[in-house]
Amino acid sequence: MAEAVNRRSQNSPLRRAQAEATRTRIIEAAAAVFATNGFERARMEDIAKEAGVAYPTVYKAFANKPALLTAAVGLVMSGGEETAIERQAWFHEQLDAPDAQTQLRLVARNARRLYDRAGRLLETVRIAAAADEQIAALWETINDDRVKRSEITAKRLATKTRLRASLPATARTLWALTLPEIYVLQVHHGRLTPAQYERWLADLLLGAIAA
Repeated sequence: MAEAVNRRSQNSPLRRAQAEATRTRIIEAAAAVFATNGFERARMEDIAKEAGVAYPTVYKAFANKPALLTAAVGLVMSGGEETAIERQAWFHEQLDAPDAQTQLRLVARNARRLYDRAGRLLETVRIAAAADEQIAALWETINDDRVKRSEITAKRLATKTRLRASLPATARTLWALTLPEIYVLQVHHGRLTPAQYERWLADLLLGAIAA
């Protein structure tokens, strides 16, 4: 009888909500630690301290650092929303812009907003991908998803203006100019402010894509 009561307690909505809140705290802490320290120098102990949980709690939720990095990227890239990026309102806002100039400026704005929160973490993934197969697969998936979103954007742009290049070439240009490592170089090393990066990128996109 006592065992049955204990099982019901563990499976109660309150306990599940508490466990989910703890998991989210761990992921948020991991994102901060990975972005600051890089993958190799990030320790599970540091992540536990940042999250305010016991060290074994982190290992109970995530078996290893690559799994935790993957979860951190998913949370930060999505902005905490459960829907995929290509279904989120800000992405459709740029697709539905009334003209190509507005759409490209929204592309620049969206890149800035995304990389404000995820740029350093994505740079951690890019660097770590060279030495870890699981992280290399994550980096490939991130880039594949970016290519797909660039293709969607290019197709919509083609309905609003004459493009300087073919659709595949336009999609490749969008993908290349909005690389997260360019944001990191410009903002964290090149001393541009995020707002200056956004204006720079918008002007670059307008000159490279719209005929």
